[in-house]
Amino acid sequence: MSLAQTQSSRPNEAAGVLSNIRLSGRKAFDKLARSPSISLPMGKRKMSLATDRVRAAPAVTPTLSGAIGMTAIGLGVAGLFFPKAVSRSVGARAPAPVVQGVFGLRELWSGFSLMGDPTRTGVLWARVAGDVFDMVALKSLDRPSNLKRGNARFAFAVVALITALDMTTAVRMSAVRRTCP
Repeated sequence: MSLAQTQSSRPNEAAGVLSNIRLSGRKAFDKLARSPSISLPMGKRKMSLATDRVRAAPAVTPTLSGAIGMTAIGLGVAGLFFPKAVSRSVGARAPAPVVQGVFGLRELWSGFSLMGDPTRTGVLWARVAGDVFDMVALKSLDRPSNLKRGNARFAFAVVALITALDMTTAVRMSAVRRTCP
């Protein structure tokens, strides 16, 4: 068979494969979304192995969730190990290092949880709730008596953007359907 004959037959083969895949609505998605599996003979019994494939729309969402986890670890380290520096940078007062340490622990927890499994929607929604709490705390620092008012406003804007990203990721990951039990 020549190269020209091989190339000319491929579109027909592809059309045949596509016509075999055409199923109706949800049934077609379930057929295509099924996780790869294999059955291995083990004496008289068979052992089935399957992978768990996470489907997200788009598939970049779990990667984004992992990146959020890495960022949270960085913020957690700063909040836990350098609470006074973080408090000073936004103009917070007295019990702030203790509170900042708690914020740091929360960030570390969510960061390590998302790095372990970026599909954990509960952790993503907990991040959204924590971000709202952070915005309330930063908004309270936006007062005329605060000499670092501009820093507090900038931090508020950054946390608002992170909240939007966290919320978008949480909504998208909540729609993820695992294809294996």
